[in-house]
Amino acid sequence: MKKSRKAQVRRITIDEKLSDDLVRFVVCSLKQGVENFIDRDEDWEEEREELLQSRDYTQMFGIMAEEFPWETLKEGQVFLLGGFEVIGDRTAPQCFKVNPGRKELLRIDNLEEFKEEIKYLYSEIMKRR
Repeated sequence: MKKSRKAQVRRITIDEKLSDDLVRFVVCSLKQGVENFIDRDEDWEEEREELLQSRDYTQMFGIMAEEFPWETLKEGQVFLLGGFEVIGDRTAPQCFKVNPGRKELLRIDNLEEFKEEIKYLYSEIMKRR
């Protein structure tokens, strides 16, 4: 019997540049069983911190390191990396769909939908004070 392939999709956030050669990343994987997703907390496993030096970056993130060299990383950038496809326009996606046959990379913190969600969450936090 053929075993089905499970796509690995990770959300990677550039949390803090600690020095020119050390960055703290926050990484989480898509929860098992999720097929269509956006950037909702309930779609993702618990976040974990990864401290990386530039020499480890390429090995850890492969395609991401090719398209976003170490020197270009900035705090607050958020990426999706792995076996998924974009549903809709890449600049304004409706959602993302797991696809084990693909290897995608997409920066999402600069997408309008993502920015609107951050504004909403910030507003909700401020109301609670």
